[in-house]
Amino acid sequence: MRIKLSRRAQHILHLMLMVMLAGIVAGACGMNETLIVGVETGFEPFAYVEGEEEKGFDIDLWRSAAEKAGIKYKFKAMSQGEMMSALKRGEIDVALAGITIKEDRKRDFDFTLPYYDTGLVMLTLQENDSIRNVTDLKGKVVATKSGSSAYDYASRVKGIKEIRAFPAIEQAYEALLNKEADVAIFDEANAKHYMEEHMPGKVKIVGNMLTNEQYAFAFQKGNRLVGRVNNALRELSENGTYEKLYQKWFGRKPDSRPGDT
Repeated sequence: MRIKLSRRAQHILHLMLMVMLAGIVAGACGMNETLIVGVETGFEPFAYVEGEEEKGFDIDLWRSAAEKAGIKYKFKAMSQGEMMSALKRGEIDVALAGITIKEDRKRDFDFTLPYYDTGLVMLTLQENDSIRNVTDLKGKVVATKSGSSAYDYASRVKGIKEIRAFPAIEQAYEALLNKEADVAIFDEANAKHYMEEHMPGKVKIVGNMLTNEQYAFAFQKGNRLVGRVNNALRELSENGTYEKLYQKWFGRKPDSRPGDT
């Protein structure tokens, strides 16, 4: 039995088919596009460049997640400050550098599931006994990284004499070693790593953790691949890959995993 459609119905059906075809083509293009992934050049042990090779926990985790999600990509090394600006302008598609999830950043970027729990700590020279908690920062010079959550935190502490913000956290640690600052404030994992690997016996972490924060991969706002990466992160948590990578870089088992409720 043949159904004869009116000219108007034929036109509507044609438009529907065109829309469906456009969706299929767009999906296929999405599968084949190569993402530009911004990588921090010096944020050990999460993301850094050694020679011409990208290394770190973030790097290994991204590689595993991208493989699971079937995502093609290439890395582009840059500082975190220029990375977030480039992401906002659409010059890169993803940023990974131990990026803290913050409410103000959610207006401009989409974040994946958090993959690392951290917080801010204070470092002083080994012989300094004058700083034990935040109240001791009155009249002190604080070194940290510009544009970081540590800088935001220090800016809210009343009584600080000066905040010396540097493009790279290594410069802030150097200022502390050179006694150009009384204390450095930054993320616990990075601070502990540098203390043990680059400044053994010279500095110490004082007081309790100042904040509770989480890292995630940051995508350009509206990127539809966030869901695929989230699914990949959940799968890596379930199959043991996440725990293996965590132990490789931090020497212990994680307290939580991506997708934990």
